[in-house]
Amino acid sequence: MNLTKEAQQKVVISQLAKAAKVCGISNRNNLPEEAGVMIAKADTSKRFLSAEELKTICNCCNTSEDAIELLIAESKQVIDKARRQLLAQQPQLTLAGGELYPEPRAEACWRDCQQFLRVIIYGVACDCTEITDMAGMSALRQLYKEMEVPIPAMMYVLSRMRTLTTQLLETSGHGHEATCLNKAFDNLCSALLPTEP
Repeated sequence: MNLTKEAQQKVVISQLAKAAKVCGISNRNNLPEEAGVMIAKADTSKRFLSAEELKTICNCCNTSEDAIELLIAESKQVIDKARRQLLAQQPQLTLAGGELYPEPRAEACWRDCQQFLRVIIYGVACDCTEITDMAGMSALRQLYKEMEVPIPAMMYVLSRMRTLTTQLLETSGHGHEATCLNKAFDNLCSALLPTEP
C-alpha cells in the first residue's frame, strides 16, 4: 500500500509522539526508590505531585516542601508571563503565517512549556538536576523538527521561565532549590537543542 507523503508524515508524527518523553528522573540510580515510584506515577498522569507525595519526596530527598509548593502555585502565572513577554517581543509569531499560527498550534506550545516546568519541579523536589530521558528527548526533537516547532521561541520562553522561577525561589530564601532548578533548566535546554552531526 502506497501512502501519500502527507499520510507518511502523519504516521511518523504519530510514532514520534508516542516515543517522546521528557521525564527521566525515575530512572536515576541515586534517587530513593519510593521517590522514583511517586515521580513515575505523577508523570504518567501528567500532573503535579500531590501534597502527600510532595511531603514524602521532600523528606527523603532533603528538599524544601515550601519551595516546591511555591513553584507549583505560581507555575501558571510564570508560563503566562513568559508567553506574554515572548509575544510582546515577537507578535508576528501568532499572526497568520507565523510559526505559532493557528491558535491550536500556539496552545500546544504553551502546554509543552507547562509540561517542561512540571518535570523541572519534579527535579527540584528530588534534588535531581538530570531530569530528562535521553531517548524520549531525541524523539521529541525529531517530532519538533517534523512539526516545524519554533525552537528559538521556545528557548526564549524557557529562559524567561527560568528567570521568573529563580527569582521566586531566591526571594523566598530557597537558594539550594534555586541552584537545582537552574541546573535542571540547563539539562532540559541542552536536551531540546539538536546535536550537531
